[in-house]
Amino acid sequence: TVKIRLGCKSVSINCLENVKALREAGASAITIHGRTAQQGYSRNANWELIRQAVKETKEDGYEHIPMIGNGDILTYYEARRRMEESGVNSVMVGRGALTKPWIFKEFIDNDTWKPDTDERVQVYRTLAAYMKDHFGDDAMGRKRSWYFLPWHFEFLSRYTPYP
Repeated sequence: TVKIRLGCKSVSINCLENVKALREAGASAITIHGRTAQQGYSRNANWELIRQAVKETKEDGYEHIPMIGNGDILTYYEARRRMEESGVNSVMVGRGALTKPWIFKEFIDNDTWKPDTDERVQVYRTLAAYMKDHFGDDAMGRKRSWYFLPWHFEFLSRYTPYP
């Protein structure tokens, strides 16, 4: 499996050529992130190029290779819309899972989860336990956890669901 971006810079978009080469090389699945490395999060993901790559993949007889789209998936309904409009087999969630670790529950339930205060606290406790398991409970593990936890605390304290 392979994950690519649209290209390195806006002036060197080469994802369609890369997807073709990857298909011919025998990739078993291809994920396309809809931005260049240079763009970071400064622009919206380009789902039109992802759609074009899916279209060309099917037209060239490679419909057996799953195509996965990535970029700006922050809600369950955005994921569904992107899948329908682009023709990808699935989506990959990045930032959406960092900001809303329960986004996968929303995908399953096909509904927005609106956590109350107690549920938000439980999310923090679960997240802190996962970080303790992953990073360890020594000084270095706590330092690594505290790199991420304030960001999550700040987000969840002001979270309101998207319309």
